[in-house]
Amino acid sequence: MSAGPGSQTGCLRIAHLTATFPPYPGGAGNTCYRLARGQADRGHEVEVFTAPAAGEPPDAGDAVVHRIEPLFAIGNAPLIPSIARIEGFDLLHLHYPFIFGSELTLLGRLRRRQRRQALLVHYKNRLIGSGARGALFEGYEHTVAPLLVGAADRICVLSPDHAGSVPYLRRTGERHSGKLVEMPNGVDTEQFAPGGDGVELRRSLGIPDAAPVAAFVATLDRAHHFKRLDLAVQAIARVTDGAAPVHLIVAGGGELLNRYRDQARAAGVGDRVHFLGPVPHAELPGTLRGADLLLLTTEPPESFGIVLIEAMACGLPTIATEYPGVRAVIDDGETGVVVEPGDPEAVAAAIRGLVEAGPAGRGRMGAAGRQKAERLWSWPRLLDRMEGVYAEAIASRRLKLG
Repeated sequence: MSAGPGSQTGCLRIAHLTATFPPYPGGAGNTCYRLARGQADRGHEVEVFTAPAAGEPPDAGDAVVHRIEPLFAIGNAPLIPSIARIEGFDLLHLHYPFIFGSELTLLGRLRRRQRRQALLVHYKNRLIGSGARGALFEGYEHTVAPLLVGAADRICVLSPDHAGSVPYLRRTGERHSGKLVEMPNGVDTEQFAPGGDGVELRRSLGIPDAAPVAAFVATLDRAHHFKRLDLAVQAIARVTDGAAPVHLIVAGGGELLNRYRDQARAAGVGDRVHFLGPVPHAELPGTLRGADLLLLTTEPPESFGIVLIEAMACGLPTIATEYPGVRAVIDDGETGVVVEPGDPEAVAAAIRGLVEAGPAGRGRMGAAGRQKAERLWSWPRLLDRMEGVYAEAIASRRLKLG
């Protein structure tokens, strides 16, 4: 697996294809936004092709964002037929998963003019569901996804651990070692940084000064069912010892919000779980700084967890359930704690451990996490690496075309 060289490219024409994009609050779309804006700031010609989203869009700088009304959409899967006709770019950067967008990209590559464009697949996670939806996703993962990976000139994966958990990525890495490139998610280490401005948030919520506070950040909709806020609530309900009970701040909105409110009340912690609703990304640092630690009780298909590195950049220790890729982020016992998935008692035990460590113990973990975030995940470093991967993909495409 290649690590990607540094910047080697001149001005490129880059097309980003993504199912979601801010103001929709999702990791894949936010990653696309940061890459597109950063690349445009560096002088590249960048265009984003995506579906509309409710809310106030962020400033994309010199990047052109095409918000195309789909023929129809199934959840976060918009059908935008014009994607099959995108041409004139040096490189197509497809953010996966993108149901319909992947198929249309493959269809477009049947045309000679479009085959000249290098294809980079930015692989975030597998499609996993339950019931009829799960069967459809499983079929997709055995048909379209392997075809897309096979057609790509380069595939960016979040970590070798995560890539090894996906059969067709693992096979690709074994057969074509240079085709997979490790490319972690990124964080703005200037925006997400330690600070004392979270005190007012705690006081506005009526949280006692002495109470330990955990934060949970996720979009609370069906597309993000795997974030498992229910486990975090169950864990908080189990932590009743100590001088002051632990409180939980939940940042995120969606159609499941009221269900989780009901669960908190039923667990007897309605007064200790504080639902903020949707929090704009620009305001998220202040929310994280209002906490003493971060909880991420997720399960597959989670692959990295951007909020983990955002919290670490803010100097917070983290507690996360083990899933493919988490050990590329958390150093267990040094920057946070890794626990078994699906076990609220294990999460509760980890919370007790960090509470007992006190401010000094949590501070040491938080400082180690901050250092790691600056070293590995700052956006300037990742933009350099991505330019190197683009150069590899374009060279590979030209070699194939002869």
